[in-house]
Amino acid sequence: MKYAKADLEQLHKELYRILAEIIRVCEILNIPYFIQGGSAIGALYNKGIVPWDDDIDVGMVRSDYERFLREAPKHLSSEYFLEWFGTEANTPFYFAKVKRNDSLFVEEIWRNMDIHHGIFVDIFPYDRIPDNSLLERLHRFEAKFWINCFMGKEVWLWRHCGKCQIDEPLPKSWVMCAAIRTVTTLFSRKRIYRIMNSVLGRYNHCNTKRVNIVRMPKDQITRADIENCVEMEFGGMMVKAPRNIEVYLRHHYPRLRPVLPEEEQINHAPYKLAFPKAKK
Repeated sequence: MKYAKADLEQLHKELYRILAEIIRVCEILNIPYFIQGGSAIGALYNKGIVPWDDDIDVGMVRSDYERFLREAPKHLSSEYFLEWFGTEANTPFYFAKVKRNDSLFVEEIWRNMDIHHGIFVDIFPYDRIPDNSLLERLHRFEAKFWINCFMGKEVWLWRHCGKCQIDEPLPKSWVMCAAIRTVTTLFSRKRIYRIMNSVLGRYNHCNTKRVNIVRMPKDQITRADIENCVEMEFGGMMVKAPRNIEVYLRHHYPRLRPVLPEEEQINHAPYKLAFPKAKK
């Protein structure tokens, strides 16, 4: 599905509303957050969502993220749903999403899953990663494995060792599929979730220099830069962003530039899209 211009503009408005609600709750609870990834690019160059993009990404360090999961639901407006393993046991996501009720953003890959399919903003936990490059790679490898086990316990995404439940299987070797299948056969999903988070947070007690969405090698930010966030304009509001935002972004996106050629303007256009009904 490709977006009609009016649909993309309306989607941006809905995403801003969800972000504003997340920020409102974070301010009530005194929980730090920061925009990251493509949303940080938008703040740097567009003062809002990149014109062709269709999502917003928020980051929190692990301790703040876990507190948001525990405490945010009682403060969120009834128009919103906080999706994570604790509120939707069959979610395929290891991170959280705040979703708008009475809306649809059905992603093609998950369209057959019985989950809340509302328009959403992603919230990613950031964990400390080791300064040693070898330990970092080993940490990332193990984290990816347990994330795959968490997903595979609910929906099989690969060609080997089971019936793939999505239209286009994701790439994974037979050996790795066999290892994932073994874990998903022997362990409950709750136990896998606990092990996964233990692995992701292995270095959170260490005095390391960087934090990361552990499975994503390039998405690294120095602890100093997120502990000293700055305010930037984003969609008509002021939001928190990492200090030295361009340094962080150029590590993630080496070819960072204000405008991309049309063939590189990638988004996540959904299988089905529907906006909340206007209130009378």
